[in-house]
Amino acid sequence: MEERILDKPFLSYEQQVDKLVKEKGLEIKDKEYAIKLLKDHSYFDLISGYKSPFKSKNGKYKIHTSIDDIYALYCFDDSIRTIFLKYILKVEKKIKSLISYSFCMENGEDQVQYLNATKYNYTLQNQDDVNDLITRLTKIINDPQNYPYIKHQKRKHTNVPLWVLMKALTLGTVSKMYSFLPQKIQYRVSVEFQYVNEGMLVQMLDLLARVRNVCAHNERLYDYIYRKGTIDNTDVHEILDIKKRKGQYLKGKNDLFAVVIVLKYMLDIEDFIRFIDLVDDSVEKLLSSTKRIERIQLYKYMGFPENWKKIRDCAKVNSIIIEGGF
Repeated sequence: MEERILDKPFLSYEQQVDKLVKEKGLEIKDKEYAIKLLKDHSYFDLISGYKSPFKSKNGKYKIHTSIDDIYALYCFDDSIRTIFLKYILKVEKKIKSLISYSFCMENGEDQVQYLNATKYNYTLQNQDDVNDLITRLTKIINDPQNYPYIKHQKRKHTNVPLWVLMKALTLGTVSKMYSFLPQKIQYRVSVEFQYVNEGMLVQMLDLLARVRNVCAHNERLYDYIYRKGTIDNTDVHEILDIKKRKGQYLKGKNDLFAVVIVLKYMLDIEDFIRFIDLVDDSVEKLLSSTKRIERIQLYKYMGFPENWKKIRDCAKVNSIIIEGGF
């Protein structure tokens, strides 16, 4: 049995505060207030989660950094998490509607259709994943205790159409389903989003599903990195003149700005502009509440180019093109 290394002993709230002040050099003027923050948010979530921008190379906090600075970043992250989740949910609602409509238009409303592996891209490479998907869908239908609308549908009609089941599916499951659908059905969905093809939409939905989970579980968002891959190059990368290295864009590929770019393509113009304004408001509020984070430093953590707000103009131009019929 492997020996466990217990190098982080339990500390009382008072000891945690003393350690931050005496060993780490963090300014804490009100010890009781600091203890309350630790009680409300925990040392791990608040301090360990948001200390990086404030630390020096020697492991101590930069001079004059206070617990208020760390809490300001924590609150900022909480704010943008709420914003991103709100607008990802809008995309989720639309994509569920489009997929269920497109699938049923092709295959009908009988549940046996979406539980049939041959209705998906059932290649040797995908077989196990498609089987897992069908098992997941079947389990929800057979045990709908948490979904009264499915229970009602089964009892009254003995059939659960895909548009009813969709409400019970996570965005991650819906993302997987879309990736396995035949190209014909994928196209019917992707064509509803300007400049987005089927392959791009597969990647975009996977990214949004992962970020949705980050938001829903209150995990740190502002410096999010997409580990699975990168989104495709877009007109946004070009218009914002994002810097490249060895032919690859340095921002907006697998960071939080990549999520902003995806939402630019998947939200209605009014929603997207409102989303950008809300994120901008949160950024400005953070920068006005702490002098320990510089704008450029914050943008670097977020993967935002300095001219990131120009993406609003990209959205407006696309809207004019659509409305003008060019």
